[in-house]
Amino acid sequence: MREEERKYEVPEGFTVPDLSAVAPTDGRVELRAPVRLVATYVDTADLRLTRAGVSLRYRRGEPEPWTVKLPTGSTGVRHEISRPGRRGTGVPEELRDLVTVHTRGAEVAPVAMIRTERHRHQVRAADGALLAEVADDRVTVLDEGGRPAGGFREVEVERRAGDTALLDRIGRLLTDAGATEGEFVPKHRRALAVVLPAHVGALGAAVDGEPDLVAPTGLPAEPTGGDVVTEAVRRAVRRVLAHDPLVRLRAPVPGHRTALQQMRVGCRRLRSDLRTFAPLLVPGWARPLREELAWLAGVLGAARDVEVL
Repeated sequence: MREEERKYEVPEGFTVPDLSAVAPTDGRVELRAPVRLVATYVDTADLRLTRAGVSLRYRRGEPEPWTVKLPTGSTGVRHEISRPGRRGTGVPEELRDLVTVHTRGAEVAPVAMIRTERHRHQVRAADGALLAEVADDRVTVLDEGGRPAGGFREVEVERRAGDTALLDRIGRLLTDAGATEGEFVPKHRRALAVVLPAHVGALGAAVDGEPDLVAPTGLPAEPTGGDVVTEAVRRAVRRVLAHDPLVRLRAPVPGHRTALQQMRVGCRRLRSDLRTFAPLLVPGWARPLREELAWLAGVLGAARDVEVL
């Protein structure tokens, strides 16, 4: 499922304002009982998931405690997939597969643990449908021994059956009450900024490091041949990597194309770029890669034929 959230920083002493003004006619706002959530986040040793904007966690006490969140390209909007399983048995195979494009076979292990005291305000329609949830979270970051190492507070607004306009109205109430809508930073990334400098030394810098796949940036006014090659490769690789998890999920994508088709197009374009720019590339690197892409395109092609039929 697609999750859409907005995050707000709040000062000490902040109180969530009365949200009844944004509820629809005959709707209501419900204050739910506080809950305590304890989540353990896993990643590779060099934080490949975090740097790619991906999170993989085990949150105790939920029916489906294992959750992976994948970026969509839109700030605050992510694919959220949860599955059952026990922490002791490791990450469920399906979720491991979904992050393969980022881990590339590297092992994952716990990197951060947080405890959240959550106070929820739910905006409901007249028929009881949940339109949006406002979560006032007090987060405690735990060290390797389970001891408090720091913390922060934030307010999350998650869209459910409501629309984006409802989120806008809630956001205005929050900012009028003193909240600040800042950069969208996942909780575990903020937690890593607390614990890594103390426990992992230089690796703390990796929290804010670039992802392994640097996003396309566009060409300068007077590009070199290297600029053109780099941009073309980045665009094609991004298309392949972005759609790999969606192919595994059989998830829809906007427009008329499917994730399978988009991933196949990415393979075809990358092979074409490697052939076109061959004079500018190291042959011993480009040729084997084109062969691997041909194999992958063949696998995707067979699946695409079935999809079309």
